[in-house]
Amino acid sequence: MNQSEKPLYNLSKDYEKLYQLICDGHRVAAWADSYSMGDPEGNHCRDICEVRRIGDYEIMISCRGTSYGYVWPFMKNEGPEKSLFVRACRACELEWVDPT
Repeated sequence: MNQSEKPLYNLSKDYEKLYQLICDGHRVAAWADSYSMGDPEGNHCRDICEVRRIGDYEIMISCRGTSYGYVWPFMKNEGPEKSLFVRACRACELEWVDPT
């Protein structure tokens, strides 16, 4: 987000809090960098997406069939679920809508 844009809601990069919310069953709105689109200055375009946890090692950061990050069962040998989730959030510069 550039300096002149001001969101009307609180955005957070507290991925530990987000992890707890999705583990509690919440589906959370967020913004993520688009991997395929940018503006003329080379900045990533950002898409609104949903963060949700389906089950153990099944977390999706996605919108309309486009995945911005994920944790899947085949990744269990790469580390704890929360660590993998935080890594996915950082990779797409995720900022989520904190309702508090």
